[in-house]
Amino acid sequence: MKKYLNTLKSNIRINKNLFIFLLVIVLVGIASGAIFSSILNENDSKMVSDYLNNFINNVGKSKIDFSIVISTSVSTMGLGLLIWIFGISIVGVILIIPIMFIKSFILGFSMGSIIVNFKLKGVLLSLSYIVPHQIINILIYILISAYGIIISTNLFRSMKNKKVFDFKKIMNRYTYILAFSLAVLFLTSVYEVYFLPKVIKLLINIIK
Repeated sequence: MKKYLNTLKSNIRINKNLFIFLLVIVLVGIASGAIFSSILNENDSKMVSDYLNNFINNVGKSKIDFSIVISTSVSTMGLGLLIWIFGISIVGVILIIPIMFIKSFILGFSMGSIIVNFKLKGVLLSLSYIVPHQIINILIYILISAYGIIISTNLFRSMKNKKVFDFKKIMNRYTYILAFSLAVLFLTSVYEVYFLPKVIKLLINIIK
């Protein structure tokens, strides 16, 4: 385990520009989503407001069972798996980056909508919505994306230059990254289903 972690740290240092680039994509996506949430027309704004108010009013009231954990995990882990699959194709680069932007845009839109509808209270609610699970998810997606882009780029170069590519060695490491990522994403899904509603409910009671 320590060996893999040291290798991971080394790869992050070597490819830090790629990780920074992906982080910038995420930040731009979040900012774009937040801005978009503030310029919705009246009908769309009312629809979002009604949804959020309904969610806040019913948070913590519905019974939670393991099937909800499964559905949330499928959604969260499925995105990680999709990015991983794209990483082993030569078109991975042009697919992974838009996925990261769209995911970040949705996150930014959700945060922006909460703040627009609940003002100062919304700042606290939006923070509880992203800390810690959404931040961890984004970091995991960045990790998978970076490795996917590296592999996809190497595949393209090897095909273009007709050079031998040690695919097996790379795939062993990439598969470990996938296993680690899916485990973390499952844990964040459990937090989102079981603990996030309690945190939001506690904050609502405090800021009333």
